[in-house]
Amino acid sequence: MPPAKLAAAAALLGGLLWVVRALLGGGSDPLAGTLFLIGLALLLVGAAVFGTTLVRSDAVAMRVTVGLAAGLLALSLTEAFRPADTPWYDGGWGVLAVLLGGLGLVRGRRGASGRPGAGAHSR
Repeated sequence: MPPAKLAAAAALLGGLLWVVRALLGGGSDPLAGTLFLIGLALLLVGAAVFGTTLVRSDAVAMRVTVGLAAGLLALSLTEAFRPADTPWYDGGWGVLAVLLGGLGLVRGRRGASGRPGAGAHSR
């Protein structure tokens, strides 16, 4: 599976878990906590894997660095402005992750040949 599709699938599944948690009312019961942690892990993995696709280099250290930075950015976005006791805060991020992950899964591969479709060097 290509890394971009793996990242989209992880984001979609993690977002779905957060939406289910929000629909169940959140709270501090073990099921809600498990849904939150597994969803968070999937979202972080999805962001990190997507971050590795942003680097067009064979340097593994650069891919790892950008992947970690993308995962930490996703974590900081979700945690920076977290209000107290609002289950739909995570549900809103979950809806966004479901939309972006679903879009990433259904979108067709453009430029599969590796050549640009237009421009001076396309001939």
